[in-house]
Amino acid sequence: MADARSLARPELLAALGGAAVRAIGERYRAMSPAEADVAALRHAIDDSRPFTARFFGAGNPHIDELVRDDFAHGRTVVIEGWLLSVTEARQCALYSFLSV
Repeated sequence: MADARSLARPELLAALGGAAVRAIGERYRAMSPAEADVAALRHAIDDSRPFTARFFGAGNPHIDELVRDDFAHGRTVVIEGWLLSVTEARQCALYSFLSV
């Protein structure tokens, strides 16, 4: 999987700006204490990849595919009035750590 800095660049950043993405990320971290540090967030994103990608390196999906898969399977959260995939929320949480 990608490094933390590249994962911390959600598509939302261009539309919402850094302050809003940081606020979303901070809120997600407060809602998900088990994912309140960089290592836990990276691990959670990595674990969301399909089994074959995680264990066999087959078809390692791009982050956009993980986001689409989250929406398709109802893995969403509402934060700051935005409906986000869990992957997007995790990316925002990483951004809130690494953009300081």
